[in-house]
Amino acid sequence: MPHFSEIFNINRTQAELDFVDITPGSDTRLYLDPYALTTRDDDWSIASHEMVISFFQAVLEAVKNGQKPKALLLLSHLGEPEETHLGVSIDGNSGRGVGGMQASEVYSALSKSKAATSGLMEDLSDFALFIPGIGRDKISDITTNVIRKQLISYTQSQCVLHDVPMRKVPSGFFWCSESESWRQEYVELPVHNSAKLLLVPKYSVRYQVGVDHTQFRKMFVLEFLQAEHLRAGDSLVTTLLNNKGEVRKKVVYKKTVDEHYPTEKDFLAQFSIAHPEVIDKYRDKLKSTASKIPNISGENFQEADLASQLKRELSLIEKGKKHADLYHNYCISVISFLFFPNLINPKKEGSINDGRKRIDIRYTNGKHSGFFYRAALDQHLVANTIHIECKNYTNEIDNPALDQLIGRYDLNRGRVGMLFFRESDNLQKLIKRCGDAAIQRNGLALPIDDNFIIRCLEHIENNERVKIDIELDNLYQKVIS
Repeated sequence: MPHFSEIFNINRTQAELDFVDITPGSDTRLYLDPYALTTRDDDWSIASHEMVISFFQAVLEAVKNGQKPKALLLLSHLGEPEETHLGVSIDGNSGRGVGGMQASEVYSALSKSKAATSGLMEDLSDFALFIPGIGRDKISDITTNVIRKQLISYTQSQCVLHDVPMRKVPSGFFWCSESESWRQEYVELPVHNSAKLLLVPKYSVRYQVGVDHTQFRKMFVLEFLQAEHLRAGDSLVTTLLNNKGEVRKKVVYKKTVDEHYPTEKDFLAQFSIAHPEVIDKYRDKLKSTASKIPNISGENFQEADLASQLKRELSLIEKGKKHADLYHNYCISVISFLFFPNLINPKKEGSINDGRKRIDIRYTNGKHSGFFYRAALDQHLVANTIHIECKNYTNEIDNPALDQLIGRYDLNRGRVGMLFFRESDNLQKLIKRCGDAAIQRNGLALPIDDNFIIRCLEHIENNERVKIDIELDNLYQKVIS
């Protein structure tokens, strides 16, 4: 079945795209993990997490206050989302989710749960730990419904970036934090076979949602209880003897403890209320696990092959304004391939200056590691956003080109940019100009020519991706020295 990129003629691999390249004819076994949102501090993830918290708190407050009609209304728009084509549907793309007939069941489970009424539950993911009938797959569905507005905005920006056509369609219900209610409206989205599609950032998905009540019980609760019973020396302790009949050691088997305690989720809630340090330890582990972004490019993907392909592609792009769009699109692809997950959520914005249309690209700084992480910590740069300027020519890069880039800087978005160009008649002079701007506190501009891109791609060919950050740091040192 064709992927989104094939259907809309983007002609790029998963490694060159910021979003999950879904196949609309089937489901991709990936899930939105709300814990993954908690580990990131980019604007999109923060706003999405705030929506999840807003919904979660509204539901719990209604349950605690006995406001059944309000709670049922809040739980009534959580059906299985079809537009993302993520997860695994029981019957095609039409699962029951958590809405419809199940809303009353969920309310009943919440109202009876000690976890929901005691203040133990801190996040939406806790539903899967303590509430019967709510599993990890449903947590992903709930998250998708709640942050649908965020996904719509993201999808629109990616469609603009890749020239994917959109048309007006009903948005579907999304959570509005301001009014603490569900809303829907008409929005522009891509459509395939009469069905609207939603794109999901690949840095927000996981192969499975982190929260797992069976793992929590087995690895944290039972192990804690093993130690407690061993310390108490009670009837669950098994004494092991040596050949002489002497005590060799005393143990408490996990199976024995497992059979001794109830298996219901309500027991996990009671235990966690009594031992908050154990649930805190589990939550810390979840956040650590959720921070690992999976490689979703496929088992047969070899990034060295893609690096070689991108080197050849660059050599075939003719220099000059006539082929500016081709070079522009190439830069978008190579940036995502080289710098993900540091540079994420690319956006294209057009502006009219003196009758000429200019295209600006900006990436969110994912602050994952290396140079981009360090730049985000620099109080003079505030590199929350990385601005991109692409010039498909080969003569000397003049001051106006550099001024265009620096002119887009501000204190909120940040003052770091990358000027992509083919080659310069005097690269050292350009580096000096960038250095002058940095010294004058106008911001940091990194000049990226074909040779820089080729070196980075060759590092990947040689299985030395780590050297890309060394290339960036060396260029930065040249600019500021």
